[in-house]
Amino acid sequence: MAMRLDVVCFGEILWDFFETRSRGAEPIAREFRRELGGAPANVATGLARLGMRAAVVGGVGRDRFGEALVAHLRNDGVDVRFVARLPNRTGLTFVTRDARGEPKFIFFRHESADVSIRAAHVTPAMGRARWALVGTSTLMTPELQKATFRFLQAVQLARGHLMVDLNVRAHLWPNPRAMRRAIEDLSSRADLIKASDADLRAVSGNASVRWLERHAPRASWLITRGRGTASAIGQHGEVHARALRARCVDATGAGDAFIAGSLATLVRAGATPGTSAWRDAAVWRAALQAGHVMGSKAVSKLGAVAGLQALARARSVIDRVGRSTP
Repeated sequence: MAMRLDVVCFGEILWDFFETRSRGAEPIAREFRRELGGAPANVATGLARLGMRAAVVGGVGRDRFGEALVAHLRNDGVDVRFVARLPNRTGLTFVTRDARGEPKFIFFRHESADVSIRAAHVTPAMGRARWALVGTSTLMTPELQKATFRFLQAVQLARGHLMVDLNVRAHLWPNPRAMRRAIEDLSSRADLIKASDADLRAVSGNASVRWLERHAPRASWLITRGRGTASAIGQHGEVHARALRARCVDATGAGDAFIAGSLATLVRAGATPGTSAWRDAAVWRAALQAGHVMGSKAVSKLGAVAGLQALARARSVIDRVGRSTP
């Protein structure tokens, strides 16, 4: 039997295309740069670069874009055995940025491979991990919902724990009421939820934690506030840590990098519900610190994972908490 994974990430795998400008000729030429995209793929890559055993479950097309995605993930050490090669084309997203580096996304994902995973593609082996990460974008259609909940069944049977990335993209949903119901259902199953202020506003109309209190009362929460203070709230109480100052070239994937750092810390500490490490405020403080370090790396370069290099500082935080946890 294969070794149990640390984390398996379920959801979209795609390419982000960034418009760039070249001044080598007149008039100024515009070019596009291809970078890894899809929150689960980004998180899996961050985890793998931190030394975690991470896999991704999702779909790519049987095309050159799809093969390039699989090669990119494999080269980073991500387990790609659960990536389905589908007859649909590989998903693409075009990204524009404002002066502060904040991204806006233009999706080319209609019937693409990343949204064509079905329940029949999900196997029990996909759930054999200590942690499973699921984002709310996997709930956008009835067929995606069926695949997501088949995956959650596999995780439950394997006695894994569920982290939900709220990651709300309201414009992708055909019906706001259906979006809220689906997200509430998924969140009620979570052991750990990561949400930004923007996510909470998108799902509830404001950035208050009251939505989490109502729909995820048994979970622990990681709440990010952009360049402000992040919080970890749960059985350990509340701990807070300010984001690191960093020049923001591109904020794409900052939240994904934060998840990779914080979740790697919990894995290294052996922190799961019911353990003493889960109730240890020092573990959660370290999780926030590692998350911030990874987030500051992510925003330093164009693309979600291009900046996740030279990770000694993040590894030091993670290893330190691992050594101090029995």
